[in-house]
Amino acid sequence: MKKTFTIINPDGTKQKVKVSSEASILTNRDKPTKVLFGIVFVLFAIYSVTLLLPFVFLIVNSLKGSLEYIKHLNAGTLFSTPKILHFENYKTAFTEMRMVNSLGEYVYLPEMIFNSLWIAFTSIFCGLFASAIVAYPLAKYRFKLRGFIYGICIFNMTIPIIGSTGSMFKLCIDIGIYNTIFYVPLTSFGGFGFTFLLLYGFFSNLSWTYAEAVFIDGGGHATAFFKIMLPQAWPPMLTLAIMSFIGSWNDYMTTLLYMPDFPTLASGIYRISKSMTRNGNYPQYFAGLVVSVIPVIALYAAFSDMIMENFTVGGLKG
Repeated sequence: MKKTFTIINPDGTKQKVKVSSEASILTNRDKPTKVLFGIVFVLFAIYSVTLLLPFVFLIVNSLKGSLEYIKHLNAGTLFSTPKILHFENYKTAFTEMRMVNSLGEYVYLPEMIFNSLWIAFTSIFCGLFASAIVAYPLAKYRFKLRGFIYGICIFNMTIPIIGSTGSMFKLCIDIGIYNTIFYVPLTSFGGFGFTFLLLYGFFSNLSWTYAEAVFIDGGGHATAFFKIMLPQAWPPMLTLAIMSFIGSWNDYMTTLLYMPDFPTLASGIYRISKSMTRNGNYPQYFAGLVVSVIPVIALYAAFSDMIMENFTVGGLKG
């Protein structure tokens, strides 16, 4: 199947050309290529099913009664549908799922959701802003320590996180931010890392003529950055914010180690799972898990096209 397109030649004349569609290109491949595509399709289909099965397991078992779940667990039929849909498990998850902090106080699911939100938004804002104000001058200005600072950023990314955990933990205690709300903004305002590299590449490909136009009109460097350059980086920064939100929402180790009295959904549910016994209300626990994954799935489903448009194999599209 071919599609007809109209192109305009340099002399202004119009010309119609026919181009094979993607479907036609695939059907015209040789037999070995078709076999290879078929094998790859089957492998990815199996992989997709393995990703969906845990989510299906959560939904099915979150709607069962506690005794019914135990019965299916003993019979090995956990994927069987419940006889009666217990939607009240989601209600009781908000009112009864809880953990105990170091002060002996109960922390319930709504407070965990609140902690997840403010920690995610604080880390996103501080991280993006710090990376932008570091990446922009390194990309657009020439000074003696420019290469040294950029090299420090690259070297810092090569150090395994687990190797610096002990020193980071000691530092947080010494400066008094361990288990406090100040941990998130201070540790997020670093300026380096993956976000820095992507913004550095974006600003490097951004024309300097925009800033020159600001200087001609009497504006300064701050005006050029905040009113001209930074707004143009809004699409990639929004994409980075979405990816950072997903990462922060799913991160349980950070709050578990450095902010134990501010449990998020991820760390709180993890700690609840460790304290559950065999006779615990597992359907209620599964309902809490479903609640924790819905925001991430909804966010990615709403902005998946934007993420794909702004990210390429090599980084960001300028």
